[in-house]
Amino acid sequence: MSSFAPTIHPWNQDIWQHLTLEPERSNHALLFNGDAGLGKRDIALALAHFVLTDTHSQSETLFNAGSHPDLHVLMPESEIQDNLLGSFARRYTEQHSGKAKKTITIDQVRRLSGSLDTHPHISTHRLILIFYAETMNRSAANALLKSLEEPPANTLFLIVSDELSKLAKTIRSRCSLVSFRQPEFSSAKAWLEHDGTLPNTDIDTYLSMSNNQPLEAIRLFEEDYLGALKSVFTDVNNLWMRKAEVTQVAKNWHDLGSSKSVDILQKLATDLLRCSLTESPKSVFFPVQQSWVSSVSAKFSNAKITALHDELNYAKRMLATTVDELLVLETLSNKFSKLPS
Repeated sequence: MSSFAPTIHPWNQDIWQHLTLEPERSNHALLFNGDAGLGKRDIALALAHFVLTDTHSQSETLFNAGSHPDLHVLMPESEIQDNLLGSFARRYTEQHSGKAKKTITIDQVRRLSGSLDTHPHISTHRLILIFYAETMNRSAANALLKSLEEPPANTLFLIVSDELSKLAKTIRSRCSLVSFRQPEFSSAKAWLEHDGTLPNTDIDTYLSMSNNQPLEAIRLFEEDYLGALKSVFTDVNNLWMRKAEVTQVAKNWHDLGSSKSVDILQKLATDLLRCSLTESPKSVFFPVQQSWVSSVSAKFSNAKITALHDELNYAKRMLATTVDELLVLETLSNKFSKLPS
């Protein structure tokens, strides 16, 4: 069993220093907000380790084993991996043979609430980590709200969200906001060069595609996002050239990964709008394809591109539910096919 080594990225050092100066703060709930790929979850787990492992001789051993009784983790089943966080999160999931759920359910929150009736077991405090908090439905959020309104003694909630606008306002109002920001491009590039995961020749491209978020850039590289991008762009171009059927393109996107395909299409729509508004936008998601995007953007009205962007945002929300993914993608494929008309 290896010892836990906290990961504090250089662009988060100021946040970390502020949090560790007063970890037992009067506010019982912190809300970590910022885009994906900035290290929010790393900071949350590091703070939990910092608070829990300094008062009891067995705390470190239990933490490393994923069995510390005073650390509680909630996240959607679909996000649980075979790692330390996964060991803690599985306490609150139900064994079933169906597809992993993409939301934090009310049953998870209820199981958590049942664990908060006692005092912390071996540490002075207990930590509740909630990741992807924006995936909670209304029922789950209302159940959590009861604990936030009347928090158990010596309990700290760390709520982490990649999309603050989707988190219930009632939850937001009970928390102190901790905002995470992207590093400067030069700093992000220097860190990725030192990290060594990405080839130096690809760093600029992946930083652009990840909106200058270093950890997201690594994730995109490891998932061959550039290969997926080329495939989606080919499909879109074939729709516009009337060389592909709407249903076949939708199937292609489904096979590639619905969420990944929609993410690429959202960024494409953003780049189309940027290029339609100015000849040389300061930033685009896909600089490799900028000349093509710029040329086709002149063929569409801003109103059409904006409407397409709204449709893509709706599709992303639908993919987080139990709706038929292929049906969502067929609707999008049809929208794209009609854009030139």
